[in-house]
Amino acid sequence: MAAPLFALLAALILVLEGDQILATRWSPATLATIHLLALGFLTQIMCGALFQMLPVLAGSPVARALLVGRATQILLTLGTLFLCFGLYWGHQGLLVLGGLTLAVCVLLFGWAIGAALRRARGAQYTVMAMRFALIGLFVTLALGLFLIAGLLGAESVRFARSDFARWVDLHLAWGLLGWVGVLVMGVAYQVVPMFHVTPGYPRWLMRSAVPAVVAGLLIATLAMGLGMGVWAGFGLALTGVLVFALVTLDRQHRRERPRVDATLLYWWTAMTSAMLAALLWAWGGRAEPIGVLAFVGVGIALPSGMLFKIMPFLSWFHLQYRQLSGRRFDVRIPHMHAFIPERSALIQFGLYLVSLVLLLLAAIWPELAFSVWLVRLGGLATAGAIGFLWWLQLRCSAQYRSFSRRLA
Repeated sequence: MAAPLFALLAALILVLEGDQILATRWSPATLATIHLLALGFLTQIMCGALFQMLPVLAGSPVARALLVGRATQILLTLGTLFLCFGLYWGHQGLLVLGGLTLAVCVLLFGWAIGAALRRARGAQYTVMAMRFALIGLFVTLALGLFLIAGLLGAESVRFARSDFARWVDLHLAWGLLGWVGVLVMGVAYQVVPMFHVTPGYPRWLMRSAVPAVVAGLLIATLAMGLGMGVWAGFGLALTGVLVFALVTLDRQHRRERPRVDATLLYWWTAMTSAMLAALLWAWGGRAEPIGVLAFVGVGIALPSGMLFKIMPFLSWFHLQYRQLSGRRFDVRIPHMHAFIPERSALIQFGLYLVSLVLLLLAAIWPELAFSVWLVRLGGLATAGAIGFLWWLQLRCSAQYRSFSRRLA
């Protein structure tokens, strides 16, 4: 429920700072926008999903989940705001405070989730992916703290200042591929066949895709430490993502239910965006369109699409449990699709697609006279899509609470 608010802040920066965001990926506005989406929107939803997925898919609930969940969300929220405003305003104190708060958050989250993963027994390849994703989150944090130290002029990292851009790329790769990408793969092995009634993923892919991504990132990290090129390592990691995306689209093409819903459209958009981003990188494309494809095409698309399935399902599931346990058969529980109507979800997807196209056009042709206005219009469309998503979430939550009170 909190995640869309960060995406709305990112959309506001796109509207207000369109010219700065197009000028360079190093502008304060660009850095703040990226971290609002990566930490505030994407990571917020992924952390929440892990609390839900571990008991269901791995048979291993997180100990003291409510307490740990609340503590990590507060820390993640505050750390993200401190870091993003520190980047936006160039405020060193906020940067330090953001880095330290996020470090405490990740350590607490990693301790709780890691303990649950050690006990996990089911869904072998999904659990493996979750373990690797947690490692990816730790490495992303370590590299982020390293970069903050560099921005603050710490003597301990002076050796890396001449290669600062490549260290940023490595931080970005671990965050997008090692944390987000690996976790998406592991969860997809379970939810794509379940939600879309598709054939299961082939065993060869589940055995090799995640290890290929992690191995590629480790090779790239070692190469950076030795002052060598990272092309081979990144290439291996992106190949794993590319193959996963192709197989996912193939599975969904072979689904048993012919109906096309908003979640499926979001998956198609995300997998296509991931493939295009990987191919653009391989061909030496500019960072700006790759960033739009990664953060908007994948980073906004996948969580949005999954929320349209997960929130109605959990609402219906918990209400049904309360009805059965209380024998309140006099109350008629709404069916799953009533919590977030499909027509509304499709309208929301349409708004999102407009925002993606506008931002991608502006990133591909920044030299156009009206490209700044494309960014600002894209920001408005993003705000509309995210605002509508949030309203649909609020509506779903209010409907759940209303029926929950009737079953009390």
